[in-house]
Formats: sequence, structure tokens, C-alpha cells
Amino acid sequence: MNVELVTVGTELLLGLTVDTNGAEIGRACAADGLRLVRRATVGDDVDAIRDAVSAAMARAPVVITTGGLGPTRDDATKLAIAGLFGRRVIEDPEVLRALEERARRMGRWPMAASNRSQAAVPDGAVVLPNPRGTAPGLWLEHDARIVIMLPGVPREMRGLLHEEVLPRLRQRMGDAVSVVRSRAVRVTGIAESTLADLVGPREDELAPLTLAYLPSEAGVDLRLTAWALPPDAADRALAAGVGRLMALVGAPAYGEDETDLAAVVLTLLRQRGATLAVAESCTGGMLGARITAVPGSSDVFVGGEITYANEVKSTRLG
Repeated sequence: MNVELVTVGTELLLGLTVDTNGAEIGRACAADGLRLVRRATVGDDVDAIRDAVSAAMARAPVVITTGGLGPTRDDATKLAIAGLFGRRVIEDPEVLRALEERARRMGRWPMAASNRSQAAVPDGAVVLPNPRGTAPGLWLEHDARIVIMLPGVPREMRGLLHEEVLPRLRQRMGDAVSVVRSRAVRVTGIAESTLADLVGPREDELAPLTLAYLPSEAGVDLRLTAWALPPDAADRALAAGVGRLMALVGAPAYGEDETDLAAVVLTLLRQRGATLAVAESCTGGMLGARITAVPGSSDVFVGGEITYANEVKSTRLG
């Protein structure tokens, strides 16, 4: 089942807030066999939200939005989507009662007048209770499409996603259990372009897996992804794909998935009965910090010198 995500918030567009919700939803969808095919971010504007959700609905059967459900005037998601569906926005007495009880419990009584707006929901929407905040999630169906509105506060969004949204979507999918899973081969000491020349001619052998190259300062991760396969089949295909890549790349492939290069180095030193000391200048101690972050490194790592000024390098390191 394809899913599209629309994150709402001018602060996201301005770069003042990092969209961690998108990453959380992407991981959660993949684990449940849902394919998140597109993400869009729009500001707190009714027209922009309506246009983005309308376009997403034309492509995918499920659209998730985050943000824009709060009590202030810039929280426009409900109004935009209600208008898109031609639905009235009405006050839900159960939601209002929950808001009032929360306000009393937290010593915020009388409740702020603006909070009452959070009891307004599009006519026909299913309310998804939010025990972590004041903005409930909303589930709205229209013309064989599902639009799910979640709050933008990460803690609240995460709770609703895992406790309300994903179980309902799993029920809709029925027995067609599939997953989207990834594994990575970690490579260092070889440029991405050189790696592509080595691996590229053999990529077809990895089907039905897809391969992505993820370069960073630490090296390049080769990420394999299995799309919409039964769990056992996905795991078998990924294990075989990792094995093929490790054999093809050779020594520069130092590990899989979350393997830490520093931990690999320490293991090799232990096998050789060797110890390690470092002399650092421009790194300012970062190399020692990376090594000692690995549990048990004290049996190999002796210590180090951080020598920045030239005279210190001369006097302490010769």
C-alpha cells in the first residue's frame, strides 16, 4: 500500500525546525510493509495544505499529514482538509470533555478559550485519542482514499502513529503481510565513483533488491532494500545480497548495518596482540574519543596526546 506524507509548518520551510516526524513515519511505514513514496512540506496556509493533500490523494490511497492541529490561528490543517472534502467542521462533545478534564488535571482551569478550537473536527472524521497532548488525531475517508491528520509535536505524533494509525492500516491490509526492509554494507577507503564502477555492472544480479550509494565522511554505505516482500523472503534476499556485495567489494567492505569502524579496528588489534596510542593535532581529541566510545577499548587503547601548537608538538612528540 502506497502512502504519501504532507508535513505542515512554516518553521519547517524556514529551517528553524528539523522534520524528525518524516523520518519516524518513513521507518514505521517500511517496517509495516507500507511504501512511503513521497514527502511534501508546506507552510501554515490553507490553500497550500489543500493543494498538497489533493495532489497526494490523486496518487496514493493513504495520505498522512503532521502539524497544523493546534489551537492557534496558524493551525490550518483541519480547515483545509475539511474544505477539500466539502465537510463542515463541528464541535465534538467527547473531545471537548477530554480537553476540559485535561485542563483541570493539569491545573489549567479555566481552560484557555483557544483550546476549545481543538474540539472542532471535520464532520464524519474518526477521532484518534491523544493522551499525550490536546490535539487529537483525525482519520477521514473520502472516495476510497484515507487522510490521516496527526499533530506535529513528535512525542504526540509518535504515540498516535504506533498506537492508532498503524494498527488500523494493518487491519486494512489483512493477511497480505509484507515488509520494506533494508540492510547496508559499510565501505571505507574507496571513493563513491570508484565503488560505482566496481559494483554497477553487477547490480542486476541483486534483483529484486534495489541498491543505493550513501557517501559520508566515514566512507560509503551500500544500502540494499527489499520492497513489499514477505518477511522471510525479504530477510533471505537481503542476506544473499549482502554476501554478494561483501565478496565483490573485498577488503574495503569492513562491516554490515551499524558496524562501527573503530570497533573493527580494535578487534583486529586484539587479534594481533597489539596496543594503540594516538597523537592528534587538528582533530582535537576526536580520534581518541571515537575509539574510547567503544565498550572494552581499554584493553587495546593506551592513551594519546593532543598537541595543537607547534612548540607542543616539538617538546612532547619530538
